[in-house]
Amino acid sequence: MLKIKNPSDKKLIKILKKEPFTNSTIMHYTGNMWGIGCRLSSLESVERINRLKQRSKGGMIVLVPDLAWFESWQIEVPERVQSLMQQYFPGNLSIAFTLEDPRFEHVAVNGKVAFRVPTDPLLRYFIDLLGEPLISTSINISSLPAENDPVRLEKMFGSWFDVALFPPAKALSEGDNPSTLVEYVAKSEGSLEELKCLREGSIPFYQIKQSFSLPVVMFVCTANICRSPIAEKLFARKIKEQQLRLTTDSSGLLEGGHMISLSSMQLLMEQGILDAQEHVSKKISPDMVSGSWLILTMEERQRDFLREAYPDATRKIFTLNEIAGFAGDITDPYGSELEFYRETYKIIEERLDILIQRIRNNDINNNTKDE
Repeated sequence: MLKIKNPSDKKLIKILKKEPFTNSTIMHYTGNMWGIGCRLSSLESVERINRLKQRSKGGMIVLVPDLAWFESWQIEVPERVQSLMQQYFPGNLSIAFTLEDPRFEHVAVNGKVAFRVPTDPLLRYFIDLLGEPLISTSINISSLPAENDPVRLEKMFGSWFDVALFPPAKALSEGDNPSTLVEYVAKSEGSLEELKCLREGSIPFYQIKQSFSLPVVMFVCTANICRSPIAEKLFARKIKEQQLRLTTDSSGLLEGGHMISLSSMQLLMEQGILDAQEHVSKKISPDMVSGSWLILTMEERQRDFLREAYPDATRKIFTLNEIAGFAGDITDPYGSELEFYRETYKIIEERLDILIQRIRNNDINNNTKDE
């Protein structure tokens, strides 16, 4: 078994030029679990993996480098699935949907193919260099528990692999973290679109189902008492008026438990948004980040803080100005006169109108090809 340990970009390119692993079985780390896989095009290796796992045929996940890959391969993704992909990819969610494409017939189950963008950046780069998806499945005999300890893997299953790709040791997580696997069922006569849970993993299915039903747009400021509540409440009214399939929330970077600022409340209530008086600030949490389709901050430093704290969510964190095509921050009016609050309110509303137009035009692309 050839071991490739935490290679540099140049070294990985050099290795693949010398040995493209055309029919190799590849041990890889997704960012959450170890897996065995091969090139999509290698029917020989797919059959070998099924023999090793002692099954006639089984479901395999198609790992791709980024969301832009679907367009480059001319894969038509259902609109509701696109929204989930934008929210959770890269991540530990695999999504299966109907795909009539001969390139994937050998890994389809009942005509459906499961896709995921893995969290591990080395693996994503490796897949990108391969020029085609990597087929992935757990390392185990069928019906037995999956093995996820690299030392035991090499000892017990070393003969299964032709090559092993190792990320930096610090990138390895403790314990088993299988992906949640869901199936998209398209709308048919007499039934609506729905999402089924085939396997619940590290991402709770209730959260995914909620995102499927109503994607969350999260607004963030420092204390969640001035700007983000204005954005949340205004956006909630606008999406209701325009019947957009979205919901909204807000949070801050500081500890919560505080009422909305009096001036923000006054401006919202002047517009008939009476529930503004019920707002209580809260601090953003990992669950809120994971459960949001889009996260919009009022300042660049807030955006940068969240991107650093949640690197896997970078793709969906922007400033409200940025998403609307403007530079700079929306200044905090806290402690200012009411007139300054009115100016802030006006700016936020203008940005929200642009945001809604972009959403209507399907122009929110928060998961492009990695740079």
